[in-house]
Amino acid sequence: MRNRLRNGHVVTLADVARRAGVSASTASRALNGRGELSDRTRAAVADAARVLQFQPSQLARSLRTSTTHTVGFVVPDVSSPFYAAALKGAQTTLHDAGYRTLLMDCEQSAEREVEALQTLLAHRVDGLLVSTVGLDRQRFEQVTGGRVPCVFFDSSVIGGGDGSVILDNHAGIGLLVDHLVEHGHRRIGLLAGSPSETSGHERRAAFESSMARHAPEVAIAGIAGREWSLREGRDATIEILGRTEPPTALVASSVELALGAMRACRELGVRVPDELALASFDDAYFAELLDPPLTAVAYQPREVGEAAARLLVEALGDDEPVRRDLSFGVRLIVRGSCGCKE
Repeated sequence: MRNRLRNGHVVTLADVARRAGVSASTASRALNGRGELSDRTRAAVADAARVLQFQPSQLARSLRTSTTHTVGFVVPDVSSPFYAAALKGAQTTLHDAGYRTLLMDCEQSAEREVEALQTLLAHRVDGLLVSTVGLDRQRFEQVTGGRVPCVFFDSSVIGGGDGSVILDNHAGIGLLVDHLVEHGHRRIGLLAGSPSETSGHERRAAFESSMARHAPEVAIAGIAGREWSLREGRDATIEILGRTEPPTALVASSVELALGAMRACRELGVRVPDELALASFDDAYFAELLDPPLTAVAYQPREVGEAAARLLVEALGDDEPVRRDLSFGVRLIVRGSCGCKE
């Protein structure tokens, strides 16, 4: 164990100072890069710290500086490919800026999100990166009290925090609808996500407005689903396909919902794309490995995490941060699930 000698004694700054032949205050200045010290003294202290495997106490440092150099990262579902990739991007950017990341998964529950925020603030994080499950601004500010900078990504609290990084949901859904219409589909359904999240609300609104552009030749043949999960995608697909005039094509608001749709089609004996075309928001890394490969709207989730982390680092370094909101563009990746030949 680091910071512990073989006899069980915890290595302290005094031990390092004693081995280097300097005072504790000199050792502290040397390790922190402060003070007018000779290169020889700094080298002696560094060598002593290395030999004794000394690590400065982060707790003591945070008490002195009122900072912990940690950032809370709150997501609805850490198992989602999007959030996993966004975390990697954010973590790399934060690490390069000298921050560690504390991850909290709120399991698509508003109450769990509140608990996660309270826990992170109790641990005195310096800032927050949050993809909210749908807290309103009043509730969010009641919980956080504006104590630390916060940047939202993917799903935000409208007007809250110090910035946001979102996807161009309207353009993405529009691309999917237009492509299915080009295939000749006239009855199209939607597998919707959480209506309480800005991403879910915007994708449903985008579907309705995109379909309205093609009316009356093209009609909405059902909207179902209220959360981002494979099970919800399955159940919603079964519901829509059970209607008197079922759709000939489905737009899924997320890859989890698309996977659920594929499962439902296997259970019902519905062939994709011959009997039902399918296209999805989210081009997950495994989309091209599915049978059939999934047509999807693509973007770089890792870059979303990186951008959100950069905004937060800027806010942390500015006494009066200026709010910034970024929107990430998307593109259509055509594969076999919509009926295209690859």
